[in-house]
Amino acid sequence: MLKRLWRIFGPVICALILVVVVIYCYPQGRKHDYQTDKRNAVTLTTANFKSRINKTNALSNKEHRFVPFFGSSEWLRFDALHPAVLAEKYDRNYRPYFIGQRGAASLNQYLGMQQMLPELKNGTAVYVLSPQWFTKKGYNSAAFQQFFSNDQLSSFLNQNETDENSEYAAKRILEMKPEIAMKSQLTKVAKGQELNAFDKTYVQFLAELNKREDALFSPFAAPNNANYDKKVLPYLKELPDEFSYEALDQVAVRDAEEHTKSNSFGIDDRFYKKRLSKKIGKLKGFQEHLSYEVSQEYGDLQLVLNQFAKLKTNVIFVIPPVNSKWMAYTGLNQEMYDATVLKIRYQLESQGFTNIADFSKDGDQAYFMQDTIHMGWKGWVAFDKAVDPFVSNPTPAPSYNLNDRFYSKDWANYTANPNEFK
Repeated sequence: MLKRLWRIFGPVICALILVVVVIYCYPQGRKHDYQTDKRNAVTLTTANFKSRINKTNALSNKEHRFVPFFGSSEWLRFDALHPAVLAEKYDRNYRPYFIGQRGAASLNQYLGMQQMLPELKNGTAVYVLSPQWFTKKGYNSAAFQQFFSNDQLSSFLNQNETDENSEYAAKRILEMKPEIAMKSQLTKVAKGQELNAFDKTYVQFLAELNKREDALFSPFAAPNNANYDKKVLPYLKELPDEFSYEALDQVAVRDAEEHTKSNSFGIDDRFYKKRLSKKIGKLKGFQEHLSYEVSQEYGDLQLVLNQFAKLKTNVIFVIPPVNSKWMAYTGLNQEMYDATVLKIRYQLESQGFTNIADFSKDGDQAYFMQDTIHMGWKGWVAFDKAVDPFVSNPTPAPSYNLNDRFYSKDWANYTANPNEFK
């Protein structure tokens, strides 16, 4: 009987053991290649978002400084004033490494950070914080799962002690993905229980396996796309050789005038034609009852803040506006938007995160927005004025004063004056 079972399952077991051995024996590191790293830095794909090796390789490059720019879909809005283009044209002392995807928010960003903690420690970061993330229904589980990987999970379990932060994170992961690998260990953390010796050994083994698997397969799963060659290099010739913000403003106005002829919203013609023109009538007033003041996203943001604080990362937060003409057309309430920004800023500033570029009231400026909610043209120029000095001249992180009350439902549901929250 045993021989029979071995004939059936033996080859499968041997194959699995061989795969594990090959993965475990595969070297994790790669030689630094500046051109490859620059291409990875603008490879805005889901696979690259989830991959560890591409991010850690670039961010650990000692000869060339890459700085993580966290966000979502704004990084996909390439034009001549995009941060990647400006950094390349004027050969700055850093290159942005863009970490963001449409639909990615703070919970995904927090888990992605687990893959690169040493690279973030005592470093500099840029974090675009969109109020549109803070919806009442909370983060979409399908979007979360799209950007989630087992490598993130095993890294999280392997590197975190059981505390308020890890408990909250574990609960949120289980909410987003109830059927998940390492569910037993994750459930213990969610309940505030310490992992036993077996759990820790198992998690450590999987963490190492996942890390090496990523190093082995990422060149195939997350190859460079053509963004650098097609969406960065061609724009270089459109910029003046001598840097000045006055000249960049002129480029922004020229490009925006050329690309916003089809509509009265100041929206890029291609975006308007592809995404809005056929349904524009149905969109009038559709955001009248939308609010961002009550959301579980405030707790997810607190995870990110705790991680930055633990790593002593000096970070600048960027709060973008909404196209004011679009806001008026769709009925989005400006007072609600302002209240949301006030709540976000209180959560940041009360804990020592005082580097904030707040553009939330600039949505009425001509050519500031490329579409409905994303900056472009003159918006990118304003972004650069705030972000480039911060990134070009890195300083140690300030003293942070973390408050776990921001994980509470009381704060998630709070709509009064933030300064009165107790």
